[in-house]
Parts: sequence; structure tokens; C-alpha cells
Amino acid sequence: MTTISRVVGTGAVALLLFVVIFWRLGAPTFWDPDEAHYAETTRELIRTGEWLAPYYNEQPFFDKPILFHWLQAIPMMLFGPTEFAARLMPALAALALVGVTGWLGATLVSVDVGLVASLLLAVSPAVFALSRYAILDSVFAAFLFAGGALVAVAALGGRPRLQWGGYVLLSFAVLTKGPLALLLCGLTFLFAIVVSSELRRRLLALRFVTGLAIVLVISVPWFLYMWLRFGDAFINGYLLDENIRLYAANRFGNRADPWFYFRVLAAGLLPWTGLLIGRLADDVRGAWRKDGSVDLIEVLLWCWTGAIVGFFSLSHFKLDHYVFPAAPALCLVCARAWSDVRTRSMDGLQAGTKIGFYTVGPVMVAAGAGGGYFMIARLELPGAAIAVPAVLWGGAALITPRASIRGMKTPRVPVIALTALTVTYAGLVLFVMPALEHRKVVPDLARSVANRASPRHRVAMYRMNRWSTAFRFYVDRHTPHLEAADEARTFFAEPGPFYCIMLGPAFDEFVAQGVPLKVVDEREGVWATSGRALWRRRIPPTRFVVASRREHAGRETRQVTSVP
Repeated sequence: MTTISRVVGTGAVALLLFVVIFWRLGAPTFWDPDEAHYAETTRELIRTGEWLAPYYNEQPFFDKPILFHWLQAIPMMLFGPTEFAARLMPALAALALVGVTGWLGATLVSVDVGLVASLLLAVSPAVFALSRYAILDSVFAAFLFAGGALVAVAALGGRPRLQWGGYVLLSFAVLTKGPLALLLCGLTFLFAIVVSSELRRRLLALRFVTGLAIVLVISVPWFLYMWLRFGDAFINGYLLDENIRLYAANRFGNRADPWFYFRVLAAGLLPWTGLLIGRLADDVRGAWRKDGSVDLIEVLLWCWTGAIVGFFSLSHFKLDHYVFPAAPALCLVCARAWSDVRTRSMDGLQAGTKIGFYTVGPVMVAAGAGGGYFMIARLELPGAAIAVPAVLWGGAALITPRASIRGMKTPRVPVIALTALTVTYAGLVLFVMPALEHRKVVPDLARSVANRASPRHRVAMYRMNRWSTAFRFYVDRHTPHLEAADEARTFFAEPGPFYCIMLGPAFDEFVAQGVPLKVVDEREGVWATSGRALWRRRIPPTRFVVASRREHAGRETRQVTSVP
């Protein structure tokens, strides 16, 4: 490769990473509901100087451990409590995860496999979404997979010293999301020890007992501190509610079936899903026949995936991003399959990998057709948005004949597909996100209240559900969340001026019951930020009302701002 080719290739990779992870990172206001919750907790951490116990809305917050808030606080102290600052650490963690994936592939397989795997992960929907979402999942995945990668290289690459760095990173994963990190790694190594005698020999040669001691020494003090300070409230709030009961009971009416995560991964790995399924079929057949076609690296990657997907599939409560730590391993499997397509003749490939390779182009055609339908027929987007499915169709039109023509060499990197996916994400940033942002009215109402309210005013929310955290962040003051109607009437009856945000029907009901309220601001927007908010024939917009006490009877004049 010439110097010019290296420079061009490096620039193209940098552009891809910038578009997918960092471009317009701080442009949207916080999505409902988790982003603002985490950002507000970190802001209170900074303001109070209470660096050991997280608080939200001036109340102890037992949802997750402390490390993510420490990391999020660094850019928020440097740049202020902005959306960009709150999202910067998840974005950097996603970038680190891409790099670790490339390093693991290059170390255990080849530079080409590492490069392709890192690029496949970079353009995955999960990285695009979670790097732009101010929650801890990309940080947790980076610590977890990096720790597991160091331990894997220590065992398979003959570099035992790396295991110590792996244990330290795993302790950081525990301080980010809890003992789940140890459970997932433990299940992975248990599966590997059971299915392969050679993996058993290599893994058991490591110092796991000492490693566990390192993890406990680093992570346990914070949990012990929280238990000593808050007692049973911490045990019930964190250990029982946020871990055991969340896993074992259907607390929120989430009825996802056991195949939920298989569908999530199938969609999240498009257009490589067929290639992955084909590779899995070949590996299962090879393992059954014991023909030596499945090496230790691939076995360990499948054990990692199986541990994560299997564990969360048994949970009663499911969210799609829970299985994100499996994505790097699956991208490495896809990259190895791509490398086999490139280095072997098609006749020498196993059947599953060969068939899966042929599906990449048609899958892109289907994705472009689906995207084009929604953008043209269903979504209210600018006309230029049609460029997104057009690029997918164009990429598929170039890939499909290349896969079919005998003797045509497969490229080292799937440049056409990577370019098409990058343009797709650019279209989402340029067209879809601004259109959704236009319909998110609660942050504007919160800023309006913040500008109107004096220190004398009390500010509250009534049954705001998903938008309560965004309102709390943007109003930037203690805000009780009222759930019961009697609780709200008591708040209204207390002396002193107030502002309370609620839904329009709730306001109308209070007024009909004789509660002296007036509208000071009223807007129509979306109740939840999903793609349905952009449908041409969508459900009616939700009416949000900021109410205050009506001092005198009479008809109030107000201006209603409706989102078109």
C-alpha cells in the first residue's frame, strides 16, 4: 500500500468515525427519559461536591454505581452541563470499544480481521445510538469487553501479564453497572471450560482467584460505603429493586419473548446478518464433526455471545441495549468470515459462509426499499432525505454483481457497504433527528418556566412520566413529581406562587372540578420520541400545559403553540 493510499484510508476511517459517533453530538435535547436522569444526577454531584453518593432531584439515587457519574462529570465540569458534555464520555467509550475490537482481532487473528471487525462495529446501529445517548451502556461495554479481551489474549496469546490489566478493567465495569460484569465474564469462561479441553487448560492456567481479589478490592469499598451510609434503603433500592426483582419479575409490564434479543441482534448486524448466520451454521457443523475447522478464538467469541444473550434472554425485563456487549464479538466473527471469503476461493468455502456472503447485497436492497417507503410514504421529512435509501440501493447494486461474478476478488474492506451505512447515519443526523427535535416541546416549556420563575415560586410536575426527567433537567431546580390527584390539589392549595406542568386533559379535569388554575404556557408535541412522531398519519399530538394559580375568576387569554 502506498503512502497516499494509507493517508486516504486513514482519512476515510476518521471521517466514518466522526460522522457515526461525534457529528452534531450535542445538537438534540435529551431524549426521554434516561439521558436527563443521568445528566441531572451528575450535575448534582458536581454542584454539591458529594462525590461518593449519587443524588437525583436532591434524593439518593440507587439505580447504578458511581463510576459513570465520575466520568461524565469530567466533560461537564470542562464544558458546562450541556448535552454535548453529558454525551461525550459515552461517545469516547464507543470509540474505545471500536479500537479494542480492532486490537483483539489484530492480536489473535490478523490485522485485516481486526480492521474489518472494528469498522463493522463502528457502523452498527448500536454504536450510532449508544454513543449519542448519555447513559452508561457504551462505557460499561468498553470496560467489560476490554477486560475480557485482555484476559483472552493472556490465555490464548501467551501473554499472561495482560490478565492483570483485564482484572482492573473488569473492576471498573463492576463500578459502572454492578456485579453483572463478573457474572457475564464468569459465564463466558465457564462455557469455554466446559466445551473445550484446550480452552480449559489455557484459562485455568491464569490467576483467576488473585484476579477476583483485585476486582473486589477495587470495587467493593464503594458498595460497602453506600450500605453503611444508607443501610436497608440501599440494599432494597439497588440490590433488590434494580437487580434481582428487575431480572426475576415483570415489574413494568415488559412482555418481550425469549427470542427478543435474537431479533435485536439480527437487526443490529444488518447487512451482515446472513453472513453471521451462515458462519454459525458452519461452526456448529464443524464442532459436531470435530473436523478442526473451529479454532479456540471462535469458540471463545461464541461463548461470550452465548453468555450475554442467554443470560438476558432469561430475564423478565428486557431492553435492546442490554446485549450490546455481545456486538464486538459478533463483528469479529463476521470479519473472520469476510476474511475467509477474500483469502479462499468460493469453491473452498463452507456452504453457510458462502450463502451468507451472497445475502449482503440483497439485504441492502431490502433495507433501502424499506427506508425509501417510510421516508417517502410515511414520514414527514425533507425531500433530500430520499438520498439515504438511494445510496443503499446504489451500494447494493455495486455489491451484488461483485459477489456473483466468478473470479472477481473480494476487497480487503467492504468499502461500498461501509460508505452506504455512513451516508445513512449522516441522513439520520441531518433529517430525522431535527424533525424529531422539532416535536420535543417539554425542554422548551421547562426553559420557559425557568425564565419566569423567581426563587419564591414552587415548581412541580403532575404525571409527566417519561418527560419528567427532561423537565427537571431544563428547569434546573428541585421539582417534586406529583402522581396522585389529591397530592396535586394539596400542592395547588399551599400558599405562594407556583408553576406546574401537566397534560392538557389533566388540566381540563382540574379546572372542571373548580381548582383555580390558569394556563401560562401551552404547546403540542410528542409524548414519546419514537419514529411514530414523524408519521404523516400519526396519532394526535399531546397537549402540554404549564399551569399557575388563577387569582381572579374570568376567562384567561393564552397562546397555544402547536407543532406542525
